[in-house]
Formats: sequence, C-alpha cells, structure tokens
Amino acid sequence: MNDKETGLTAENTFGGMLRSQLLATVAVAVIAFVISGINASLSAVAGGLSVVLAAFIASKMAVSKRKDAASVLGSMLKAELIKIFLIILFLYIAIKGLDNKLVPLALIVGLAAAAIISGATISKRSKQLKI
Repeated sequence: MNDKETGLTAENTFGGMLRSQLLATVAVAVIAFVISGINASLSAVAGGLSVVLAAFIASKMAVSKRKDAASVLGSMLKAELIKIFLIILFLYIAIKGLDNKLVPLALIVGLAAAAIISGATISKRSKQLKI
C-alpha cells in the first residue's frame, strides 16, 4: 500500500504507530513512577510493551504480497488475531514475572494507552493515505 502524493506506505505507517505507542508507554510509566514509584512504573511498561511487541510482530504479518481486497483483509484479520493472542501471552508473562510487585492499575493504564494510541495513529495516517 502506497500513496504517491504523500509518500506514506504501510511500513512507515506501522513504524509511526509503534513510535507513538512507545511514547505513550513511556509517558504513562513516568507518571506512574511519580505517583506510585518504581513498581507502578514497571507495571505500566509491562502493559505498554505487551501491546507494542504484539503490534510489531503482527505488523510484519499484516503486509500482504497480494493486492486484491480479500487477501489484504485476510492478512489483516490473521495479524489482528495473532496480535490479540500475543498480548494475552505477554501479559501472562508480565504478571508472572512481576508477581507480588505488580500494580494492576498501572499495568492496565499502560496497556490501554498503547492500544488507544495505536488506533488513533492508524486512523490519522489512513486519512492521509486516503484509504
């Protein structure tokens, strides 16, 4: 997917999304650290990185070599399913890894911030791509 007028491609759209997610995760982690300390900050990072890592892996699978609508839609749906599975897996690992140091609210806010920013970035860039 490419827009010759704007120079935006699917690859740099996903890259922008991942950068935005990382910035949102860092912002939440800093706020969590100021409010509740290092454990809250680590929990926020774990939540945000669960989404960022899953989105990165899924973005590599979402780019379809075929250009027909059915193939593109199939690739996107498969990537989304894999992303959801990976988020659950990464959250499970984070919860087990942080064990008694986990701050659930910070984990959820980090996760939510990264997920919301993901949708907002894709929406903004898709308007630029005219899709």
